Amino acid sequence: MRLGRAALALTAAAALLVTAACGKDDATGASAADGTLTVTIGAVPSIDYGVIKVGEAQGFFAKHGVAVEVATVDSGPAVVTGVVAGQYDLGWTGYAPVLLAVAAGNTDLRLVSNIGLWGAKGDNGGILVRRDSGITSFAGLAGRKVATNAPRSVLTLTLQAAIAKAGGDPARTELVTLPFAQIAKAVADKQVDAGVTVAPHQTKALQQFPQLTDLGDAPAAVLEPGSPSGAVFARKDPGAAEQTAIDRFRTAIKEALVYADSHPDEVTTAGAALAGLSPADAAALPKTDYRGDVTAAQIAPLAALMKQYGWITTDIDLASFVGA
Repeated sequence: MRLGRAALALTAAAALLVTAACGKDDATGASAADGTLTVTIGAVPSIDYGVIKVGEAQGFFAKHGVAVEVATVDSGPAVVTGVVAGQYDLGWTGYAPVLLAVAAGNTDLRLVSNIGLWGAKGDNGGILVRRDSGITSFAGLAGRKVATNAPRSVLTLTLQAAIAKAGGDPARTELVTLPFAQIAKAVADKQVDAGVTVAPHQTKALQQFPQLTDLGDAPAAVLEPGSPSGAVFARKDPGAAEQTAIDRFRTAIKEALVYADSHPDEVTTAGAALAGLSPADAAALPKTDYRGDVTAAQIAPLAALMKQYGWITTDIDLASFVGA
């Protein structure tokens, strides 16, 4: 899930993939006459949830005896809270919210499947600045006011890391929280000096405000292309019926991801409405590479950045999180 798409989950309209939110007791272990078990996933709507629609259309979930219900949630941290509380069988987020929860003591969480990967330079979003701002590198953002979608988003983390890598002091940057849809205008109107953006907001901003330019792709500056970007996770010790449903889901989603990686246009078509995008906007997004498997070593660079910039204070047992 390249970040242009991943971050759309934070701004999408509250569209449901299958059903409105329901409690775990209404879903987990619910069994049809044919023995199908249902899992409920807490998630913020995103175009990448088209993977599930495509997986359903291809029969992967039915083949393994599992049905999926997605409950709309308004943020990654809220997804984690719902899983920890037992409201959802599974959560679907970027890695930062769940790793923050593990570092805070919620070690009863485990990875079920990776979803997507970070893209190459230019595929993960950008930093908007005015052409007359005098800012020509990430280092120039030190001491400036920068708009970002959330103070603890992966975009903010990679922004800080990119500033430091370029020789600037990220501690001097003043962060301003704004929705993606408002960031370009704030930069153009000189309310802020720069703003983090993602597709399709990035393309629209450069068309609407010709006085803006893109400084660069911060995630690509600090994370290797192909690094894991999105996760499905669960509690380590669910009930027996819930565990069986999760195991079936894990098998089915891995097959769905293999198919999705070879048919990204089908995912885009299926997921556009779920993310509140027009077909044209969805088609303009960077293509996503999907992978179900991930290792602790592949997640380690992100965890290291989180520790370096004070998001976490202790090392995370990534092997336990990935391998439990």
